[in-house]
Amino acid sequence: MAVIRSILVLLTIFAVSTAWAPLPCCAQTTQSTADPLITLLEKYERISQNIDEYAPGGRMVLDVAYFALAKGKAKGKWPLVSIEDLWAHAIKEGRSLFNKPDKRWGRTTAQETHDMIGQTTIGPWQITVTNVKNIYGPPYGVKKEWTNKQVNDYCREHPEIQAMMISDYIQLSYDDYGLRSPYAIQRYFWLEAYAKGEIGQGAWDKSPLAVPPSGNWKDITPEMKRDTGFYAKQLLLGSKYNKHGLLYWLYITKDFEAIKDVFRTWKNQVHHVWKEDRAVPTTKPGNFAVKPEDFKYCTDDPEFHQTLLKLLKEVDK
Repeated sequence: MAVIRSILVLLTIFAVSTAWAPLPCCAQTTQSTADPLITLLEKYERISQNIDEYAPGGRMVLDVAYFALAKGKAKGKWPLVSIEDLWAHAIKEGRSLFNKPDKRWGRTTAQETHDMIGQTTIGPWQITVTNVKNIYGPPYGVKKEWTNKQVNDYCREHPEIQAMMISDYIQLSYDDYGLRSPYAIQRYFWLEAYAKGEIGQGAWDKSPLAVPPSGNWKDITPEMKRDTGFYAKQLLLGSKYNKHGLLYWLYITKDFEAIKDVFRTWKNQVHHVWKEDRAVPTTKPGNFAVKPEDFKYCTDDPEFHQTLLKLLKEVDK
């Protein structure tokens, strides 16, 4: 592990050397821009020791997330975004693509992903072509006048840019709605429809996707859309489709204070309504508090399960 850590440190230095002076391998550190990178490296190492089931493709995705974050954080970007965020979203959105070389960083159609409004997406974080072309891609070299194929090809050739665009997206969500809040996480999937009560009104752990018998997204009815699961809660706690949610990776990196912060945030979250292109808070309670029974997909790892129960009890005192 010491050899692997040394290699990672050297690669990180190489990746950020044009923008960052203090090196993460320094024996003595102070409270500076070096600290977030050292923490990032430690978290990366802990996660990387627990991802065998995701096979080599999963490790490739984690590596891209790590180096993209290291490069951005060296420049002071994405203060609220962690490797646990990127990794948890990658698993939920693109786990099935990890070990398909032709799909891992490439295009997926609405027919393949069961997207409910017919969007074409790219890579393991499933960023939409529209978002790449018009919002998140231009800072990284994407031209608005490009064809969809040009956008797809560019993103396939630059996996690290996919991670950077998603980091921008998550940072904006956390800026607008709070760190790891229900509405911030739900924005990753489809916040407007959720705030309007059009999706995510079924059992929280049902599939967040409505799939009509025909398989064609155009045949989805409003009733089908409403009777879907709550994406944000599944991303946080895991589900029958993916038992490793965000809390699991925060547990793996031993960031127990972050887990308690999540519990507090969800407990105190007020209800939001959709107004003028954003979710606006009301004075009504949101009823998002995490409860012990919500940990039903966390019981395969008894130590993890008991840790969650203990931390939740501390928050609820």
